[in-house]
Amino acid sequence: MTADSKLLYRPREAQAALGVKHAKFWELVKAGTFDVRKLGRSTFITAESLRRFAENLPKSAA
Repeated sequence: MTADSKLLYRPREAQAALGVKHAKFWELVKAGTFDVRKLGRSTFITAESLRRFAENLPKSAA
C-alpha cells in the first residue's frame, strides 16, 4: 500500500500531513471537522476527511 492509498491516519500523522499544531488539530476534531474512527482504543482520522478539509480551505490572495 502506498502513502497515497492510505485510508486512515493516526492523530500525529494527520497533524503532520496538515502542518498544524496539536492544539489546533484537536480543536478541529472537537468541532467535528474530521471523520474520526476508533479501532479498539486507537483513534484514526479518515484520509477523505483530511482531503476534504484541505480542499475547502480558502485560496490565498498572494
